This record gives sequence, C-alpha cells and structure tokens, in this order.
Amino acid sequence: MKSSGEPNIASDCALIFDVQDLSVQDGPGIRTTVFMKGCPLKCKWCANPEGQNLHVEFMHIKSLCGKNYNCVFVCPYHSATAENDYPEFNHSICNDCVTRECVDHCPSQAIKFTGRYLTTDELIKRIRPNLSYYKNSGGGVTFSGGEPFLQAGFISNFIENTQPLGLSVGVETCGMFDWEEVKKIANKFDFIYFDLKCMDSDVHKSVTGSENVKILNNLKNLTQMNNENITVSVPVIPGVNDSDEQIKDIAVFCKDIDIKRIRLLPYHFLGESKYANLGRTYLMEKDLSVPQHILAGLKKTVEVLEIHCSIE
Repeated sequence: MKSSGEPNIASDCALIFDVQDLSVQDGPGIRTTVFMKGCPLKCKWCANPEGQNLHVEFMHIKSLCGKNYNCVFVCPYHSATAENDYPEFNHSICNDCVTRECVDHCPSQAIKFTGRYLTTDELIKRIRPNLSYYKNSGGGVTFSGGEPFLQAGFISNFIENTQPLGLSVGVETCGMFDWEEVKKIANKFDFIYFDLKCMDSDVHKSVTGSENVKILNNLKNLTQMNNENITVSVPVIPGVNDSDEQIKDIAVFCKDIDIKRIRLLPYHFLGESKYANLGRTYLMEKDLSVPQHILAGLKKTVEVLEIHCSIE
C-alpha cells in the first residue's frame, strides 16, 4: 500500500496543496497564490493545517459526507469503519494509500487527498492566461504555504524561467528556513511578508513547537539584502502576543533592523474544521477574538516608533 513512486521534491517539482487564482489577499493587485506543502512550525492557530506536513494527506470532509458508507465497503485495508454516525478513518493508514478506492466511490466527494506534485512548466502554463490581469492590476504570483522556502529550489527555478514575462513574485514566510538556500534568491522578490509571532523564545516554542532564534536571525539577514520589500506580519493571538508590551517588543526589534512596515493579522478560527478533516484536534479555544479597540491600540503602539502599521 505504501507509495514508492512519489517523485523527489527538487528544483523542477514542488509539493503543493492548492493554487488559487484571482487572489487579492496575498499581495498587491490580482495574484495567483501557490500554497506549498510543508512547514517546520506547528502553530496552534494555523489556518492551513493541510500545509504543515511535507507529504500527501487524507482528508474526510464531514460537512459534505452523505453517510452512505461506500468507503467502508470498498477499502481493501479496513481503514474505514462505521462504528459511529459518520465513517471513521485510521489516518495513518489512509495517508499512505495509493489505490484510493474510497475517493472514487464517494458520491458526495467528501474524501480527498491534499497535496500534489507540480512542475515548473505546469505552473507557468497555469499562470499564462492571467498575465494581462497581473499587468493591469500590478499583481503577479505569491508563494505561500506551509513554508515556501522549504522548497526554495523550485521557487528559484520558477523565477529564473519567468524573467522574460516581467512577472511580479512575492512570498509569505514563517521565517524558519535555511539561510544558505534562501540567500541565493532573497533579492528576487517584489515583496516578502515575514511572520513574527513574538520575541520571547520560550513562548514561541510553546505555541509553535520551535524557538525563534533562527527566525530572528533570518529576518536580520534578509534586511541586509532586500530591506525595502519586507513587511513583518504579526498574527495577533489572544493570550500569546496581544498586549501592548509584546507588540512593542516586536516593533522595537523591527525598528532596530530598519523594518518599515508591520501588518497586524487578527486571530480567526476559519481553519478549525480542517483539523477534524485531517484526523487532528484543534488546540485553540473556539470563542477567542481580538476586539477592534485592542487592535487600534496595538496599531498606535507600532506607529509611535514611526513604523507604518496596518490591520488586515
């Protein structure tokens, strides 16, 4: 049942989980956003948990499930059972499945595998019809994730092969990457959205699974190569970094390395249902929110240091 034929991720091939056209949330103008799979962080609030692991994953979307149990009857590995109201799945078995009978026999399309391999040529072919939209709106292509720089070779190859198109390319990064790989292309982006969660390394580890020393060093290195095009993105998470003191610490650090822009991203739980679909548990409380007056105060905290700040 295990797949031995999956291609290795290399400069000409990437593992992605979505390509979204006509995107207006991931940079200036009309863009195509390429969501790349794999991330070294495991943020508790992550809205794209299907992008965390660097392998194809099984998803059962309960909101679509018609409960006809075809999946139980056709599964040759006995991974699906009908013990409860909805079919139950052993995701560790399903993730390795290559026959995927359940997908073919689900009339409600409630079963899918997230993650597919995409070559540079395939992506260029995909975006060509959008070139006029990019040009007229000041848009282009944004690499997001997951963590795009885990597959930096693919991004480098894409940039090299699209130079004749005059394409705007941006990236959204969590900051946890290999600098020796990324420095080769660091000055090739029209914009870089760099996530910064908090300055306290222990707190950072408790909510993301990793300390932040490498992230802070990577941001410092980036500012020396592409300073004008960096915007620091701060996900404002209740109980993690939503105090004036914590946001001020981030802003002071940014000021010291000459970051010009910070954007505040209020916490939301729009990705909650994906966790159950993946057979995981959502670890954040469901009723959390950041009031507008708190966000406005945090914005002023940043602006006092003469850094442009937006709430998005």
